[in-house]
Amino acid sequence: MHADAIVSSKGQVTLPAKIRAQLGIQTGTKLHFELRGQEIVVKAELPMSAYYGMLKGYKLDPADLVIEKEPDREF
Repeated sequence: MHADAIVSSKGQVTLPAKIRAQLGIQTGTKLHFELRGQEIVVKAELPMSAYYGMLKGYKLDPADLVIEKEPDREF
């Protein structure tokens, strides 16, 4: 998808509606900016609800739940 925007005198840019909709960006969504050479990469921070059901169907091995105890230390 391609879209153009113009930077305002205050340095503000309006994200095109189609891009906001496709990425699920709403009012209050946090955005992260990264400079890569001469490009600006913008990433939306997903809300926790976006991860709901992500592990559905994943078979958990009980051995994965065993946590080894750290040996006692002398102070």
